[in-house]
Amino acid sequence: MTDQEQRAPGGHYSGRNRIPNIQQFVASLDRDKKERDAKIDASGQGGGQKVAQPQVQQKNSTNRKTVTDPVTGKEVEIEDVDIDFEKAADEPSLSVPNANLGKDTTVKTDVTQSGEEYKRNQDITAPPDPVATGSTSDVPIHGEKTNILFHPTPSVTYDPMYNMIEKRATILCAAVFLVIISVGKIFGGRLLGLIPLAICVSSGIFLWMKDVVRQGRDIEWSSEQKRGEMATANLIPESVEWMNTLLGIVWGLINPEMFAAVADTLEDVMQASVPGVIENVKVADISQGNNPIRILSLRALPDDHMKDIKDEMHKNNEKIKDPQELAADEEGGDYYNLECSFAYHAKPSNGSVSAKAANMGMQLVFYLGVKGLFGVPLPIWVELIGLVGTIRLRLQMSPEPPFLKAVTFTLMGVPKVQAGCTPMIERGVNILNLPLISNFVNWAIKTAASMYVAPKSMTLDLGKMLQGDDIQKETNSLGVIFIRIRKAVGLSKQDRRGSNGGGSDPYITVSFSKFGKPMYCTRVIQDDLNPIFEETCALMVTSDLIKADEQLSMELWDSDRSSADDVVGKVELSLQKLIQHPGKIYQQVSKLKGVKAESEMPGELHWEVGFYGKTQFRAALRTDGKDVNLPKELRDAKELQDDKGTVDNAEEDAVTHTPPDPLWPSGILSIVVHQIVNLELANTQGSKGGKRKGGKEYEPARDAGEIKEESSKSLPSAYCTILLNDELAYKTRTKVVSSKPIYNAGTERFVRDWKSAVVTISVRDSRNREHDPIIGVVPLKLSDILQTASQTTRWYPLDGGIGFGRIRVSLLFRSVELQLPPPQLGWDVGTFEFTSDQITSTYSDKGKIKLRLRTGGSSVSLKREQCTVEVGNVTWNITGDEKHNKPRLPVRYRYRSPVFFEYHFSGKRHTDIFSAVWLQELVDGEEKDFDLPIWRCNNGMRLSQNYITEDNFHDIPDMEMEVIGRLRFRGRFKAGTDRDHLRFVTDNDSRETIETWEACFAEGVRHEEVSNEIPPVIQKLHDDSLTQGRDVLATASEEDKQRWLAKDGTDWSSAFGSDPARLTPGVSGYDEEPDYEYSDDDSEDASADSPTQGVRHQVTDLGINDGSTSNVAVDGSSAPRGSGDSELTTSTTTGSSRSSSTKSSKNPVNQYKEYKSRSRDLHRQQRGLMQWRPMRTMAFAKDEAKYAIRRMTKMGALDGRQPDVETEV
Repeated sequence: MTDQEQRAPGGHYSGRNRIPNIQQFVASLDRDKKERDAKIDASGQGGGQKVAQPQVQQKNSTNRKTVTDPVTGKEVEIEDVDIDFEKAADEPSLSVPNANLGKDTTVKTDVTQSGEEYKRNQDITAPPDPVATGSTSDVPIHGEKTNILFHPTPSVTYDPMYNMIEKRATILCAAVFLVIISVGKIFGGRLLGLIPLAICVSSGIFLWMKDVVRQGRDIEWSSEQKRGEMATANLIPESVEWMNTLLGIVWGLINPEMFAAVADTLEDVMQASVPGVIENVKVADISQGNNPIRILSLRALPDDHMKDIKDEMHKNNEKIKDPQELAADEEGGDYYNLECSFAYHAKPSNGSVSAKAANMGMQLVFYLGVKGLFGVPLPIWVELIGLVGTIRLRLQMSPEPPFLKAVTFTLMGVPKVQAGCTPMIERGVNILNLPLISNFVNWAIKTAASMYVAPKSMTLDLGKMLQGDDIQKETNSLGVIFIRIRKAVGLSKQDRRGSNGGGSDPYITVSFSKFGKPMYCTRVIQDDLNPIFEETCALMVTSDLIKADEQLSMELWDSDRSSADDVVGKVELSLQKLIQHPGKIYQQVSKLKGVKAESEMPGELHWEVGFYGKTQFRAALRTDGKDVNLPKELRDAKELQDDKGTVDNAEEDAVTHTPPDPLWPSGILSIVVHQIVNLELANTQGSKGGKRKGGKEYEPARDAGEIKEESSKSLPSAYCTILLNDELAYKTRTKVVSSKPIYNAGTERFVRDWKSAVVTISVRDSRNREHDPIIGVVPLKLSDILQTASQTTRWYPLDGGIGFGRIRVSLLFRSVELQLPPPQLGWDVGTFEFTSDQITSTYSDKGKIKLRLRTGGSSVSLKREQCTVEVGNVTWNITGDEKHNKPRLPVRYRYRSPVFFEYHFSGKRHTDIFSAVWLQELVDGEEKDFDLPIWRCNNGMRLSQNYITEDNFHDIPDMEMEVIGRLRFRGRFKAGTDRDHLRFVTDNDSRETIETWEACFAEGVRHEEVSNEIPPVIQKLHDDSLTQGRDVLATASEEDKQRWLAKDGTDWSSAFGSDPARLTPGVSGYDEEPDYEYSDDDSEDASADSPTQGVRHQVTDLGINDGSTSNVAVDGSSAPRGSGDSELTTSTTTGSSRSSSTKSSKNPVNQYKEYKSRSRDLHRQQRGLMQWRPMRTMAFAKDEAKYAIRRMTKMGALDGRQPDVETEV
């Protein structure tokens, strides 16, 4: 977050907007202090005579800094509240104009002055800021009575006495320590016991002394507070005691839920900052008590110097608002600026928890231990002892009630915070002086407050707050940078060894130069100085990157096995220059630069880059915004519509009423997880069947209904993972033991095609010494969710795991002006399938050939017994039988992987005959006849890793290649995860990803194949817009109209590739009638008599398929299954299946096989063997050991620098 950034409600945490932590806050303080010290030293060393100038005496402090006030827009000096600020309270003073004191003054007001001059002189002499030089003096208040409590300390201080008590108590503790050891040694005691005894007694005395001093300070503060309330005004022109009286009455009436956001922010900061000995932190409760915050002073700030800023705001509003709306917003006139100083101090208490509850505080639970192994809860009550700070407010007025449209606030420095920590027992020793906890809590509060210290601020739209609007209707990203990395030429040799044309293992990272973190990383091409990558990626561009003048950085690295990777070279490009030419792709041939400025490295990078902004919404696609999945009778019900929040302008109105555009399938997807409610775990221990006696046999078998508590040991510690197209994209923080965790976290990702994109949200329970189980999953297919709008916010039930609950999720999709060829619109995760029954090769040799197929992470071999040799042809049978399964190759990184064929001959250890097909050339789900060249090549590794085709193999240096035959078969790339991807489970992230898919698949909400279809509603609107000549065809020629209709409205003129038109597939058919029409006709067969009951029932088909009627029609006949049902493995509840299950259960062997086939589903839901915790611990230990061994075996692998999973912590 930049310094000038304004925060607003509805903003969520993400990888770019991370939760602040204490370490970063302390580092920023140290960095600011070094900069201020350097400026002071530089000014002190300046030579030459200095002209004496009259100036106001100011406090010389290295803690002061000049920032832009977001309230007034003026440069101001701010200072964190420290000891000097508190010391000023001991001798309070007033800034009074010298004219009122009879002193000489440079500027004063006079009755003979004109009105304008009088007003100006009054403004510049108004203390304390701004102030004309020499026009005011500080007058001590001394003992004058005043009803304004300027500072939270009394007029008379007892600090010398407290310091003396602390000094003598310290000496006493040291003496007691020595006496106990000396006397004990004299009487024969052992040091092993005497030293701990002496430490305990001395510590007890010291802590008792600290408690006495604190009680004295509490009484001192209370006395001053009462004096302020009873005093009368003197020399003070304004009183705020009426506000303190009002606060005292209203404070106890405030709902503690209003402080839930404060508690959540503190919990997040502490969770992100905990040391290694603390596993988790939870804010269990927060209470404001009955002791209110006191207002010290109020003063209005002038607004006349805001004219330039208001003019700039007016220009920006003209771009995004219509004139009528803009006039209504600005009709209220000016802003009202206000500065308020506040203070809080706890009342004296007798030490009990009940007495401390009268003050503001919160209950914390620290879980001490090691994450993933064990955690011991330590409940602590944190009492707010003192708080001093200054805040500035900017109120935007409105002519409509409540006459206040928005409020902007900022803190003028980090407030002074003092908190005390007490164990959660009836009476406990105050552990405020133990730094492990007290300092941690104090720094956490300061860190949370630093998010709003000037020049940072927060703007509250009161209109949206009153309506509860936290729905984001615009993405943070302005667009995307799409990059195609083609190849590198002439790289420098980094390793001593290497083949001809080799000696380096290059890979490329894409990042922003100032941010530094890799946003994308290519594969490693081993032993090659001229690598051909042919990879693409997309990066989000936000306003922060543009303001910071970020550079797009392409860095080439040499991957090393046992040492740090070496930089081969880099290329940088200014984002500000790139976004000035949107919608165009630029081919680049860039000379490599070195790490140092103006240095160069050997080699060139061939790449393409372009910036693509967000598209405008087409009016022809506008809908009524109502859910088409609802029946007609319910579609107009207001309570059944999606929550759209408040709509402020035409752009937001278009977002809530226009679905994604089929013409622009690629775009930016924003995913935000707001909160979960009614979260609880299911009972997996059983209900004690026949052992329920003594009246318990009439009780319910298990608890049912809504959850009855918000926090308990039995509740889960939940976190969420977000999967986009079966790839882990985001992981939230853990919210400890809560039934209603609030996250407000999410991410923005580039989506190649919204028609096939699937978002899966998995909620898991963080456990110790076992794998985190799935509480529930929510799969969301964009084409099903976004049928009438580009934004949706809904509650979804959690299903498929060991718990229950409802989760609130927001999705927002904005298309960008990027049109990719059809092969580039697919998934990265999928499976290559052979649809033909045989593979034929025109190259043959003596004897049968073993064919080995491999791709990224998977391989399969066609044995020689499957091979048939004929005259001039070799055929492999791949029909699949009991001995040999039909070959399938699961893929994780499709756009950087080929299917590589190796021909192995009997009697030869190595081979030089290969074939390859790159999966990035295939369209998802489209069968294709392949006719591949068979190569004879002297470097098989280089051929398998470089993008080499028949078109470019002649230009490959340092390789001997020739085509010796053809390889023919039929196949396709199937998008999405399936059972074959279990082989990719190598760590916890991949295990959780496949478990999430299994949960969706078992519940029947996901299939093994992903469809790519336009919803009928959108398709009909799209076709109408084309045939009626509106929108894009309004001024097009007849030839262009035919092209748009023939190609489904897709224009490939700006796509990547030399001849993109040849990649365009045909358009599949669709149903013209929407599938959400409902019929109300009743047939005569619907009122048949029941064969077993004497009462006649009317049989009505409500469109509901339960377990026993899924395959049975209304008339009792067997209903046909859909094509997708054959892919599901969920069992039915018909009588036949139950009887077969009963028969198989009598045979132990069959029972074991049946359990083995269902074991993954049972174990995922903690049933079967996994219902007992020792078994889960054993499985956890086994997997962790397996993952550790794999990490050790791959320590020397060439993996590059892949980006980490995004999170807000």
